[in-house]
Amino acid sequence: MVMNYELESSLKKSASKSFSLLFSPRSVAVIGASENPGAGLNVMENLKLIGFEGKVYPVNPRRSSILGLPCYPSVSSIPDEVDMAAIVLSSEKVFPILEECAAKGVKAAWAFASGFAESGEQGVKLQEKLRAFCLDQGILFCGPNCVGLVNLDSSFAAFSAPLNQHLRKGKLGAIIQSGSVCLALTNSNREIGFSKIISSGNEAVLDATDYMEYLLDDPDTEVIALFIESFRKPERLFPISEKARSLNKPIVLVKVGRSELAQRATAAHTAALAGSDRVHDAAFRQLGFIRVGDLDELLETCELLLKCKGSLPKSNNVGLITVSGGEIGLIADISEGLSFRYPALSLEAQEKLRQVLPPFTNISNPLDAWGSGDLENTYPPAMEILAREPEMDMLLVSLDATADLSEKQSQQYLTIAKAAAEVKRNHSRTVAFFSNVSGGFDPRIRSVLEEAQIPFLKGARESLKAVDNLFRYSEVIKRGKRHFLGVSVDHEEAREIISGKAGFLKEDEAKRVLEAYGIRRPKEVVVRSLEEALEAASSIGFPVVLKIQSTSILHKTDAGGVALNLANEKELERAFDKMARSPQGAEEFLISQMVEGQVAEAILGISEDPFFGPVVVFGSGGILVELIQDSSLRLPPLGQEEALEMVRETKCYKLISGFRGRPEGDIEELCRALISIGQLAMDYKGRIKALDINPLFIMPKGQGIVAIDALMELR
Repeated sequence: MVMNYELESSLKKSASKSFSLLFSPRSVAVIGASENPGAGLNVMENLKLIGFEGKVYPVNPRRSSILGLPCYPSVSSIPDEVDMAAIVLSSEKVFPILEECAAKGVKAAWAFASGFAESGEQGVKLQEKLRAFCLDQGILFCGPNCVGLVNLDSSFAAFSAPLNQHLRKGKLGAIIQSGSVCLALTNSNREIGFSKIISSGNEAVLDATDYMEYLLDDPDTEVIALFIESFRKPERLFPISEKARSLNKPIVLVKVGRSELAQRATAAHTAALAGSDRVHDAAFRQLGFIRVGDLDELLETCELLLKCKGSLPKSNNVGLITVSGGEIGLIADISEGLSFRYPALSLEAQEKLRQVLPPFTNISNPLDAWGSGDLENTYPPAMEILAREPEMDMLLVSLDATADLSEKQSQQYLTIAKAAAEVKRNHSRTVAFFSNVSGGFDPRIRSVLEEAQIPFLKGARESLKAVDNLFRYSEVIKRGKRHFLGVSVDHEEAREIISGKAGFLKEDEAKRVLEAYGIRRPKEVVVRSLEEALEAASSIGFPVVLKIQSTSILHKTDAGGVALNLANEKELERAFDKMARSPQGAEEFLISQMVEGQVAEAILGISEDPFFGPVVVFGSGGILVELIQDSSLRLPPLGQEEALEMVRETKCYKLISGFRGRPEGDIEELCRALISIGQLAMDYKGRIKALDINPLFIMPKGQGIVAIDALMELR
């Protein structure tokens, strides 16, 4: 798709000032308005339902009035200025209408129609024509192929489906690429209030990142939720993430497409380790976005963050109180592998709880406070005791206060809700309620919790995952600014090797590039004959390694092209003769120093993702690299903390941290190598298709790292 970047940049600059024309227009023309059932009628009725106070101009050449409003045959016939156009016509009519809107001076529009880029080659051309025109005319355009947008703060909607009459105004801004998912969220009756709802569709002009920037600047939005298939401008996500963190505005998203079917086939191991969805996972962690698995988890996470992001827990210690030993088992199973923990109760707390609860009670955390069924006398005092525990930074109250409770049980649980509100007032603790089932929440109990700003979550799995996401967000907020370590690079040497080349480099060429970026290689010499090999081995010193050097033999060990630990001239002669007679018929060989004493073997390299570009990959290396599948990913450039995080995320870290009396590895130099590889990836972005350093020897602390083998493929 051809893009006019100058025009696009101009539109985006104006967009920051004039998004109000799209979301809070003073007047809207509904082109395709109708009184017949369908999208044209829905748009008109939604404007009335939401209480839009601006001027509405129905446009339909076959009607003189619609819903009591004068109807105009065309946009140009409207006597007044029009801020925004809601186009509810088929795809082939959208562009002519946009031309008419531009002539009228309309600077914002939305189109409902499908039949654009999602429909094939002709649709792609039509969408590009629409895009180029809007960029040229400075029209803020939402869609096409979407249900539209809703602004509950200014009571405006350009929305093609019937709006839910119970939709609440609040602080959640939602950007949804799928129209159907947008309807699922607006009709969820989850009682979460929205500020803006945006169905972005094909994103011909404005994309998800534009809407994210708008919502970050929006004082009425505190949390941003996304349902995304792909980001069209992934390079804009880093500045967005920094701004979101500085404003304490969490970004929570469902990103569909976890399948690895689209993974690229390549000779480099790093590509197998960096499957496309793993790159997205790593990128979102790096960005500080909270990725969730489904819409239920999205809603519960947003509910929790909306009420708790201003009082985030200082640690990941949770005190949990419930009324069932069976539910404790369920909660324990779901909590397995999540980031928070249930610390043991202090002896003082245990003693106090024994005075409150019957003698048969198992005093533990999570705590079963059922007692003998007299919850009013056991649950509130037990909750107070848990809240006084200095280690408990969050109190979770498990209570199945569903929407259809009996009157007596509702009164009983209401006492507990009021006790939780009292605990929150009296203690500096994050407090949250959750029900183990997803069947709604008792309205009286919800009202008490709402007044106390205590989140009420639904569903055991979704609720506990939401709590885990709260702790993940707490870590995001604790992060400092990224600190980049200066990398010393011999740019002239690297350019000389890489310039003009494509395909695979020879091993010694790849290692020379690495050496230019400060990554040590063994002593080694390129040879073409036995005499040169013997001379090189004598210079390096036995034992040595003999390798075939060929751009057509990529994995030399598999092809019998590596001979290790050659202790003398006779062993070198035999290995050389065998290799020289092999079917591969290599003309060049490497005589290398036999490096020993490594603490661990790792893999370090670069893979290329179709969305995010270069990706740095680190993990356990050696010949079993793809079998072990132990790796960590980040997008370059890397800060010091990110490099160390990468190392710590792998099993390799345990091995190089003094595992079972082994010497510690040189982690500091390893992190420096990761940062250097990140710099290399950025310096040759689009040129390096793949890089494997495998194995990378991690030597004992103070002795650095050594690139034993390297494979580099250039575009």
